[in-house]
Amino acid sequence: MLSIFAGGRDNEFLTRHSVSNVSNPPSDRATGASPQQTGALPIALLLVLGMGFGASFTLNKLATTNGVPFIPYVFWQSAGAALLLGVAAAALRQLPAVTGAHIRIYVVMALLNVAIPYSVLSYVAPKLPAGLLPIGLALVPGVIYLMALALRLERFGLLRFGGICLGLVGVLVILLPKASLPEPGMAGWLALSLVATLAFSLRAVLVPLMRPPATTSLSLACGLLVAATLIMLVIMAASGEWWAFEGEFGIGQGAVIAGMFNNALILVLIFAIIRLSGPVFFGGVNYISMLVGVALGIIVFDERNSIWVWLAIALVLAGLYLVNRGKAR
Repeated sequence: MLSIFAGGRDNEFLTRHSVSNVSNPPSDRATGASPQQTGALPIALLLVLGMGFGASFTLNKLATTNGVPFIPYVFWQSAGAALLLGVAAAALRQLPAVTGAHIRIYVVMALLNVAIPYSVLSYVAPKLPAGLLPIGLALVPGVIYLMALALRLERFGLLRFGGICLGLVGVLVILLPKASLPEPGMAGWLALSLVATLAFSLRAVLVPLMRPPATTSLSLACGLLVAATLIMLVIMAASGEWWAFEGEFGIGQGAVIAGMFNNALILVLIFAIIRLSGPVFFGGVNYISMLVGVALGIIVFDERNSIWVWLAIALVLAGLYLVNRGKAR
């Protein structure tokens, strides 16, 4: 797995590649990388990544509803994943570079990829059904496309714009009807969770413009996690909300440790899949993560979704299909 992830140095970024992204860094083209391929390996990796994304929402809720404060939860996830990837980077002699350009992108990626979205998602996790949060994040490809249009980095496409409109209708189907959610007050928390969607989308547009040449994906991922750990440490100190696995080991502590490994695995698979098969193939992870997130909400928390939520899921999936189909064309 690590050989796939670290098998080249990235020297060219195309901003348009990021339109298929969910909550992951934009695509990169590695020098000397093999032609984009499909087959059993990329499909297997995509399935694992989708399951990892979908499971992250369940882990957030398990931790924050079992005694783990949400700010320390994000800190420990970042710190544990940084340690895991740091060991791999040291073994492969790909430790993060420390220059002005590298530090800038580490901080931007840490804020937009970890600190802001994970804090928001962890904060709202106890207040919402776990299966609802993946629906909002499935809008990321469409939001990225709108941002790219505003920056004149993409051309207008009717098919993709129609997909964005379908996805928006899907979210409104949840937010507007009073009977769509178990409690009417949840609509505000669901709307707040869309801050994570905006953060992931903005990151995907900015990072390709900032990434230094000849930077391996492994060192970049490790650098962003170190920066995220430091940022969350400052936030944790400012809030006075310290937590370090106090008390008897239970579900909350277990969810934190699982989150560390899940974050490290997600970052490895993001870059590996994009390098192997490109961003259009990678866009399929949106479907898997949403369905896994909804399914785990039903299995783990016995959640029962209204007909409005199922309609929203269908609309968002259809919109996502149109956005990705328009991208492929």
